[in-house]
Amino acid sequence: INIILTKDNNSYRSFYNALLHEGYRDLAALLQDGIPAVSSGNRKSSMDGMTSYGRLKTILCEGGVPQRPVVFVTRPKLVDAIKKKLYCLGSDPGWVTVYGMAGCGKTVLTAEALRDPQLLEDYFPGGVHWISVGKQDKAGLLIKLQNLCSRLEHDSTLSQRPPLNIEEAKDRLRLLMLRKYPR
Repeated sequence: INIILTKDNNSYRSFYNALLHEGYRDLAALLQDGIPAVSSGNRKSSMDGMTSYGRLKTILCEGGVPQRPVVFVTRPKLVDAIKKKLYCLGSDPGWVTVYGMAGCGKTVLTAEALRDPQLLEDYFPGGVHWISVGKQDKAGLLIKLQNLCSRLEHDSTLSQRPPLNIEEAKDRLRLLMLRKYPR
């Protein structure tokens, strides 16, 4: 409890949710009155009536970005490091690679960095496209690449057939990235 009290409100909320979902409802009930209010990211937008939070959530869902886990512990220094690298893509296009052991939180940290509305608005105005590859056999990899090609070509006037093999998919993705999505 002392450690949680030194952390931010998200940590307390995560601890509370963990108690609920792990079968400690009686303990969670004791902490319920102390749950901090969720930040007011729900203000209405003057443009279309949709909240900025709702727009962000839609962009992330459409791009396939994983949702925040039920039990979530914030790691601001690591998230900020990823954000800093993503901000660099604005002036110097390229790739950001997040690596580490399985289960160390790469996906959660990267998805959390993308939840920054300013980052998405300024550097990724067309949204993001999330693809998890991991260990795949050739058939599984081809399906993932075909899916990504389809998502990236969604507004293309030419209806293209899916790539038939991995080499064709790599070539199509390379051209799409160079011509249509340089950032």
